[in-house]
Amino acid sequence: MGRHAPAIELTAAERDDLARRVRARSGSQQAALRARIVVLAADGASNTAIAAKVGIARHTAQHWRDRFLAERLDGLADRPHHPPPRLYDATIQAKIVTLPCQKPSDVGWAGQTHWSVVDLATYIGERPELELGTPSKSTIGAILQAAKIRLDRL
Repeated sequence: MGRHAPAIELTAAERDDLARRVRARSGSQQAALRARIVVLAADGASNTAIAAKVGIARHTAQHWRDRFLAERLDGLADRPHHPPPRLYDATIQAKIVTLPCQKPSDVGWAGQTHWSVVDLATYIGERPELELGTPSKSTIGAILQAAKIRLDRL
């Protein structure tokens, strides 16, 4: 059983603004498409009908309908796309980079003659006193690669 799309009621000013965005010769095609989706939704079209008419996926029509209902015209604007924040800042990365410069036996990793990325991840994960968190082997590999450190050449 699918959910029913909520109805959209537009003020005269909103309808005029959306119509202007649809007709605009300059401006992004994305803005025109979003405006068209909202106008069709306000005219009573279902998300499936909007998707078929405009040539988009049904969930895209649902997304813009929901955003418009929540934020009105401001919700149709592009949002900035930021990369996720770094989990390991420069000081933690520096500590991770200095670990492979020491022999494993010197830091209490008995029975090892050299480091591997997996060994470093395990060693750091087992020692909370280092205050380095629990980085994955791929994170450690990326940090070492960025620092141009090759474990096979140490």
